Formats: sequence, C-alpha cells, structure tokens
Amino acid sequence: MASYSYKDRAQIMIKCFCGCTDMTVAEVLRVHGLFGRVKDILSDPPAAKLFGQFMRKRRSGDKNETEQYLEIYLMCIQLKSQPIITQGDLSELVNRGLPRELEQDLTKSVLSGNRMEIIRCLGCIQVKCSNEIGGSAEFHDFKKAIEEKLGRVPKELK
Repeated sequence: MASYSYKDRAQIMIKCFCGCTDMTVAEVLRVHGLFGRVKDILSDPPAAKLFGQFMRKRRSGDKNETEQYLEIYLMCIQLKSQPIITQGDLSELVNRGLPRELEQDLTKSVLSGNRMEIIRCLGCIQVKCSNEIGGSAEFHDFKKAIEEKLGRVPKELK
C-alpha cells in the first residue's frame, strides 16, 4: 500500500482580503475558530494582521476609528514587553488616537515608574480598544467576510 502524505496533496487556496496572498482552508478555519472572543483575534498576530488588511482594503481616505483602536491595541502588546516606556512611546499612542482619559492614566503610571501599574494601565487600554473594535461595523463585516470565505470551502474539507 502506498503511503499518503498531507503535504503532497494540492491545497485549495482562498483569496486573501488584500489580494496579495492566498489563504489555505486551514487558515480560514483557524481564524473563524477565534471568533469566540474579540481578544482572541486581536492577540493572534496573523488574525490581527488579516483584520487590518481587511479594513485597509475597504478604506478610502484616512484611517477610521476601528483601525486606530487596532493599532493602539497592537502597540500595547509591544509596550508590555519593553522594559521602559518613553515619552516618545506615549506620543506615538496619542498620535494613533489614544483617548485623552487613557492618555492621562498611562502618563501617571509611567511617571510613577511602577512597572506593574504601567502593565495594568496598558491592559485597561487594550480592554477599551477590544470593546470598541468588537462593537464596530468593521469587525462585524470582517466576521461576515470570513464566514463567506468559509462558505466557499467544500464540505469535505471543513
């Protein structure tokens, strides 16, 4: 009996939102499986990137609020891993659209020098961003678009 390897099978590819790459059925299924919580999509780099591409593709003009919240969320992930947060980091968050009250809280935390307080404040910013993204039309449309892509997949491959 001949052995059969999955990697030798041809894979069905689905056009990515940005049009530059193709997605495998497994990738579409994986992203679809993350839709239980907005945080799961945002914390998964490939899924968050895909969501960003989806919004960029549909945009005409300046970034909308949801795109700004996504950038802020992703920057908070990055800042949590940095040992020091600089004034430049704060300015970059503000330039990306960080709401004033969150900016003030983060500034106080950074000035205190208490690492745990800074991490807590960044987490609060992420919760705010996640809530705003989850309630947005863009996120709803993204979920619909993934479900439509999944609908094009033959049942035997799901």
